[in-house]
Amino acid sequence: MSSNSNSVNVIEEWTSRPDGVEIYTKKWMSVIDPPIATVVFLHGFGDHVNRFNHVFERFALKGVEVLGFDQRGFGKTAVRNKNPGHTGGWKIVTGDITGFLLANRRQNIPQFLFGHSMGGGLAANYASDGPEKDNLAGIVLSSPLIALAPQARVPKSAVTLANALSKVIPNLTVPVMSLDKKYISRNPKEIERYQNDELIHRIGSLRGLADINYGIRSVLREKYKNITLPTYICFGTSDGINDINAAKEFFDKIPSQEKTWREWSGFYHESM
Repeated sequence: MSSNSNSVNVIEEWTSRPDGVEIYTKKWMSVIDPPIATVVFLHGFGDHVNRFNHVFERFALKGVEVLGFDQRGFGKTAVRNKNPGHTGGWKIVTGDITGFLLANRRQNIPQFLFGHSMGGGLAANYASDGPEKDNLAGIVLSSPLIALAPQARVPKSAVTLANALSKVIPNLTVPVMSLDKKYISRNPKEIERYQNDELIHRIGSLRGLADINYGIRSVLREKYKNITLPTYICFGTSDGINDINAAKEFFDKIPSQEKTWREWSGFYHESM
């Protein structure tokens, strides 16, 4: 399905992955052909790509083509497949990222991987050892999940228990209560929109949550050593969902020779 918004051509499609799972995709076509760059976007936990229309319309108007998709277990993908919170684990998600990078690559056009929040953690992980990492022009990480903010963390005992149970009942879904919507934005209207969005949920499978915990820890502890791609990270200094200090530690440690750190003073989680 194709539509126009602010002179930007937008294409919505359903893509079937090799295992039969149907994934909702949305592409904001550049007003310039060919585009100056292409982007594959990864949203955050419980989120979906249509919340970022206002961002990627601007990208398209500047000549950048963006492809976003509702990840497994989230957004319209979760609704169609009737599996909210079931991501299949990071190995499966990595395969999805690779598939969308390959399908949306244009010859001789630089391609970037852009992740927000949990999507930022996924993008950082992919930049370390993803199959197509060497064909990327760079990564963009917005408020990336490298560690949860202190006020959003759960007790270590609960994490240990969840990790153990994930090996026995990996598909059990549980509510994620530690993420407080008040830290989404300082704009009350944005919080109201977030709260009333029927596609947003805070449910995760034990396997998915265990993978997130292990994945972000490994990125900060060792996988950062492999990240040599150009990297841009932006973070609100008052983010109460993800930890700005962990993200800055990650930024300082990666060996990339071309990297940019941008802080937005007083901003909460969503700075876009």
